[in-house]
Amino acid sequence: MPLIHLLYRCPRCGHDPMGGAKDHALCPACGTRFTRGDGRCGIRIQEPSGRVWEVSTHVLTEAIDALGGPEPRARDPQGRIRYEAEVKVRVAREEAPVRFKGELLGFAEILGDPVAGVLEISPEALVLSASGGAVDRWPLLDIRAVQASSSSLQVSPREGGLIEFRFPADSPRRWEELLHLALREAYHRAGFGEITEFQPRISTRT
Repeated sequence: MPLIHLLYRCPRCGHDPMGGAKDHALCPACGTRFTRGDGRCGIRIQEPSGRVWEVSTHVLTEAIDALGGPEPRARDPQGRIRYEAEVKVRVAREEAPVRFKGELLGFAEILGDPVAGVLEISPEALVLSASGGAVDRWPLLDIRAVQASSSSLQVSPREGGLIEFRFPADSPRRWEELLHLALREAYHRAGFGEITEFQPRISTRT
């Protein structure tokens, strides 16, 4: 995962969003720079004063979590989750067999062509407003699984198939955390219990 996606918010001062690209992240508020380190610790930090040191990745991600993760920027004045970003979406409705030396190993989704638009997350649904004017809506309670990779977020809707979201100018990690939070709140309001896992399928503890 690119560092700018992992550190979507400054772990030192909390500014959101961070600047930078790929494996270089820069906080426009406090001026701290973050790069992939050469040592075992993982992330190299450089303060505006010139001081440099390295820390492990989990130290910085835990610092972001302690600051509220993606919530402060994603909450509206009433405290509800509302956030949007440009996105490219591909939908898989069919599967193809995966074979090796004639042996069937399983099945893989066949993703369609990407569609550009704006994705919004709200307390009730994910809503895609495509650049051509079409609108798709996936109620949160109809989402059956959530999985993130270094470059995308994937969800499995009730009707089957797979939906892949890629964010040209935002962090899939941010979106994964926001969707987890929104799903937990939606399940709580519906009385479905606490979500204990999100993949391979959403499971709850009542």
